[in-house]
Amino acid sequence: MAVRTFSRVDSLPGPLAEARVASTAGGGTALTSTAGLIVIPTGTTHLQLIPRAFSGAVVVKFALTPYLAILKTTDLLATVTDYSENAQDGVAATLVTLSALPTFANGGALYVGSPVPFRGINVTMTANVNGNASVLSVYYWNGSAWTILTNATHGYVDGTINAGCTFGASGQIVWPTLPTTWSRKSLEEICAVDGTNLPMTISLRAVSLYWVRLQVSVALSATVTATAMLALARSTLYAELPETLGFETRVAKRLGGHACVEALTDAGTANLIVNAYTDLAGAFA
Repeated sequence: MAVRTFSRVDSLPGPLAEARVASTAGGGTALTSTAGLIVIPTGTTHLQLIPRAFSGAVVVKFALTPYLAILKTTDLLATVTDYSENAQDGVAATLVTLSALPTFANGGALYVGSPVPFRGINVTMTANVNGNASVLSVYYWNGSAWTILTNATHGYVDGTINAGCTFGASGQIVWPTLPTTWSRKSLEEICAVDGTNLPMTISLRAVSLYWVRLQVSVALSATVTATAMLALARSTLYAELPETLGFETRVAKRLGGHACVEALTDAGTANLIVNAYTDLAGAFA
């Protein structure tokens, strides 16, 4: 007689406290073969993905993207502003302020980090975009020095450029080929090597992350704001869901957890319903 065995499957437990839709209400977020991001609500502990309304598509592809640490400095890390929550809460009214961000030589930079590598940042600007001609350079920590990402080696592209102005439009800052020497280090460790004097008050100073440093060639305009800065998953080897199969998982909306569902179709179109839940002791922000 054959013995039937079962593996453990993690699914939604009960009881749950709150439920809400994270995707577009009334049938899910419309997907095409170009990837889009669905922000996970703050406070979410469980996600449910339901693909539907396929037209010319065989599967919905998806990945969970990491939550980022996003720090801005205008004085070479003497002080920083932590924009991690503002950039990833999915609320249009909470902003990342890039107004008059100076060049790195004058103390300005964005430090963006994650516990896992990521292949880029999806930036959503407000109407207040940069109008000063300026080039964005992105550097990664290779274990001993900051090293620039290049188009030739890493496929680096700044999709926020408009009329020669970085952060002039919404778009993706991407490096699809991850640096092989990208090293996970804390700002404390990095600054000990590169000679930057890092004050004890700096948030996340001792957290070991994969850091990139974004710096501009010319200071940005006086009023520049973004509503979101979201990670792209490190790999495009997405998981796949046919129309007949949903997916459930636990998540944490915080550093070390996830910020978004990155989703697209293999061809044609489809919709993806993303439902979010909190546990019994939790609540959405």
